[in-house]
Amino acid sequence: MTKFTTEYISEPRLRFGEGEAQDPRAGLMKHGPWSPGGAANHNEIKLGFIGTSQSIAASKQLFREMEAVIPRDGDEIARHKPPFPSMGEQSPFRASLNLQPKWEDKLTREDIEIIKDEPTPSGSVRELLEIMKFRIEWLSEQDPPPKVVVISLPEEIVEACSPAGVEKPKMKDGTTDFHDRIKTFGLQYDLPTQLIRPQTLDFSRQGQEKAQVAWNLAVALLYKSREGRPWKLAHLENDTCYAGISFYRDRENREKAHASLAQVFLGTGESFVLRGDPAVKDEESRNYHLTKDSAEEIVGQVLNQYERYRGTKPRRLVLHKTSRFDEEERQGFISGSENVDTRDFVTIRDNDPVRFYATGQYPPLRGTVITPRGTSKHFLYTKGYVPTLETYPGPRVPTPITVEPDPEVCETSYLDLCKEILSFTKMDWNTSDFARRKPVTIKVARAVGAILAESEQRGIRVKPQYYYYM
Repeated sequence: MTKFTTEYISEPRLRFGEGEAQDPRAGLMKHGPWSPGGAANHNEIKLGFIGTSQSIAASKQLFREMEAVIPRDGDEIARHKPPFPSMGEQSPFRASLNLQPKWEDKLTREDIEIIKDEPTPSGSVRELLEIMKFRIEWLSEQDPPPKVVVISLPEEIVEACSPAGVEKPKMKDGTTDFHDRIKTFGLQYDLPTQLIRPQTLDFSRQGQEKAQVAWNLAVALLYKSREGRPWKLAHLENDTCYAGISFYRDRENREKAHASLAQVFLGTGESFVLRGDPAVKDEESRNYHLTKDSAEEIVGQVLNQYERYRGTKPRRLVLHKTSRFDEEERQGFISGSENVDTRDFVTIRDNDPVRFYATGQYPPLRGTVITPRGTSKHFLYTKGYVPTLETYPGPRVPTPITVEPDPEVCETSYLDLCKEILSFTKMDWNTSDFARRKPVTIKVARAVGAILAESEQRGIRVKPQYYYYM
C-alpha cells in the first residue's frame, strides 16, 4: 500500500477595484473591476456587429437585457451562481455598452445564398470567411472604430458550414478553422472579436442560463475592450516572470513541424503571447522538444517582454510546461536566463491515472496536495469542494493535476509552486467561473497555438496582447 502525505493550500485571493475576494463574481459585485492605474472611472465599451439583421437583433437583445439585473433560473440562488448585476451607469462593472447602428455590418440575402449554394461545407466556410474579412476591415476603418466586434451568425449559415452527422461539428475549410481565422482578422485589423453562436442565444435549449452567459460576456468584453482587467491576483510576486511553454502544429506540415509559444504573465496582471522557433521530434520517445538555441531564443523573448513592460529584469523566472524538460531545452533555458537570480522549471500534466476519494458527500477540498512517498510528483486538486461557496461547483468527480518540479532546476518549494499554480486557475477571463481545472499558463496554449498557426501560414504579424486570441 502506497503511503502519502496530504497538505492543504488556502484559496488564493483576487484583487479588484476597491478590495479583495476569493470569488470573481462576488468580488466584481462588491469592489468593481481592477484598473492598472487604480482609477475607478466609468468606461464605455463600443460594440460592432457582423451578422444578419435577425442574428444581430438577437445579440443586441441580450446586450440590452444585460443593462438590467438578470435573475437565475430556479427558486434557490446558489452562492456560486449569483444573478447578473447589470451593465450601465450604476453597474459594478463600471462600464456601459454602446450599440450604435454605425458599427453594424449586415450580411445580405445575396451573401447568405452565396454561402448556402456551395456544394460542400468547406466551400461555404471559404465564402463566409471572404465576406467576414471585408466586413471586419470595414469596421476597423470607421472613425472611431468599435472596441470589440461581435460576430453573430444565424443558424442557417452555421448549418451550411458544418458537416452533417457529426456530434460536435466544426466549421472548417481544409485545415482552416473558422474561429481561428476570425481571430487572425482581429490581429490583422487591430479589432478583438467575440463570436456568439446561435445556440448561445437560444435559452429554450438545455444549456447555460442567461445570467451565466451574461456574466461570461461581460468579463470577456471588459478585457477585450482594453478598458482594464476584471481582476488580478492579490498575492503574486511582482519581481517574478511566469511563462507557459508549449508547442503547436504547423499548418503547412502538420506531421513534421511544431513551433513553440510562450504565454507570459506578470504580477501586475498583464498577459502576453509570444511565438518561438520550430520544435524537433525525438524519434525514440515521439515527444517534441526545443533545441538549445531555440530554448534560449524563446526564453530571451519572454524576459525582454517582461523588461519592456516592467522597466526592469525579473528576479525570478518560472516556466510551466506540459512535458518534462529535455536536457537540451534545460540548458537553453538556463543560458537564456543567465541574469535571473532564481529559476523554477515545472512540469504540469493532467493525464495521470490517479484517483483519490474523500469520505462523505463531497470530493476532496480544492487546494489539496497529495504527495506519494518516494516520488517527485505532487497531485494538486484544482477542482473540488470550495469552503467559500459551501459546495463543489462541478458536474462530475474531479481529478487532480500532476505537478512535477524539474529535478535539476527548481529552487522553490513544491508547496509554494502549487500555490502559484492554484492561483493561475483563477485567471482565465473567458469565464467568470470560480476557477478552471488547469492553470492559465497552460490552459489556453492549444487555442492560442491554433491561432498562431493560422496567422503564420498567412503571414499575419503576431501581436502579443492576449485579448486578440481569447
